[in-house]
Amino acid sequence: MENSQLDLMAVGWALSGALVVLLVLCEAAAMILPGWQLAHNWLMLFSTAEVGSFRNLIDGIIFSTVFGWITAAVLVSIYNRLVTR
Repeated sequence: MENSQLDLMAVGWALSGALVVLLVLCEAAAMILPGWQLAHNWLMLFSTAEVGSFRNLIDGIIFSTVFGWITAAVLVSIYNRLVTR
């Protein structure tokens, strides 16, 4: 049986992209439905700026990308180590 290892670049871009898309969707929901606290809580994970501000969006995109790559590095290294055993 052939071992199939994960590619760090593919997983990193996929996780970062997914987190950024989720952040933008939550930012849009916060703008459309300002009373909906669920979106506000997600947005406050990444920035201390006011929800709906440009700084909040930029901070969220940067930190979503960083955390996506950190998660990918941990996930890929653990998975690839386990699959080679």
